[in-house]
Amino acid sequence: MVNILPKPYSIEGRQLALDKEIAESNISYVAKASHARMWFADRLKERDEMAAYGHLISEDTKQVILGYLGTEVIVDDYVLTGVEASGDSTLNRTLYVQWGFEERRHSQVFRHTLIDSGLYSQEFVDQYIAEVTSDHWTFKRQTGHEETLILLAAYAVFQERHTRWNYTNTRVKLWEEYGSPMDENGRRLFPAAAGAIRYPEMDEGAHEANFCNIVRLNLKYFPEQTLDALIKVSKGYTMPIVQMPNGEEFLQAVLNSGLGNPRDIVKEVMTPSLNRMGLESKKALRKAIENYQNLPINCLVQLSGKTNTENIQEGFEVYEMLASGDFILKKEPVDSLPQSSK
Repeated sequence: MVNILPKPYSIEGRQLALDKEIAESNISYVAKASHARMWFADRLKERDEMAAYGHLISEDTKQVILGYLGTEVIVDDYVLTGVEASGDSTLNRTLYVQWGFEERRHSQVFRHTLIDSGLYSQEFVDQYIAEVTSDHWTFKRQTGHEETLILLAAYAVFQERHTRWNYTNTRVKLWEEYGSPMDENGRRLFPAAAGAIRYPEMDEGAHEANFCNIVRLNLKYFPEQTLDALIKVSKGYTMPIVQMPNGEEFLQAVLNSGLGNPRDIVKEVMTPSLNRMGLESKKALRKAIENYQNLPINCLVQLSGKTNTENIQEGFEVYEMLASGDFILKKEPVDSLPQSSK
């Protein structure tokens, strides 16, 4: 008789399981994006309305939209960083290429908005784009860390949510500047630029959800590494560092528009993003990292309320991570049954 003892889940085994789930997630994302969010910036009907509403846009909002263009036109730097971090993974490279395609539409929305609304000439806007793209964004300059797939995904969770929050607030600001138009049923109408910005806003929500899913999958198989990534990118977090010709004007316009309040960013961006990772705050994140050090090596971590102990490999302990950063044991390891051998 030979007793087969339970062994810790190997790093290789964890990585294979993670790669499988990430691949399934990427395939699902690309397929859904191709059907549910297929739009083109130059074909938006809202463009036909912009000339009539352009004179209503305030100077602050004008500078904010120009700044949004600046942050979106450097998307190729993000894509290249993601592709390089993907190594030999075709599916991960495909994800970043698809993501880049969608992000490029956003810069076109803002380019058309500025020109069609009569805010700037085409020559001015194209020169602005050339000046912004002459400098290259790097993840190292942004965060102080060399890029890895998990660090890129963790940063993207915060950045995508922050961008969506900015666009939502700017859409409402434009609506107010347009005179708060309503239909006959008292519902708000979002014409011209206020309507066009909804398309990037919708994309950013989908991007946030996708990167959240990637981080949660990493958390399941590599908790310590993932929690550490969240700490690194949330510490000193800022929106992408971009060299803009209107940098000072953009910053002042953001502050004037109420988009740069640090408390609001914590409340509307940082905390909700951590909530989606199953944590209530940055304090809980730090606590989770400390508590994880005391867990056994042969364990899997699942989020509170999403624990599934079925089909768990023998020898595992399954822990549920609470919003507080504490862990509770949900399933004891099951020893392998003795097997006979000749």
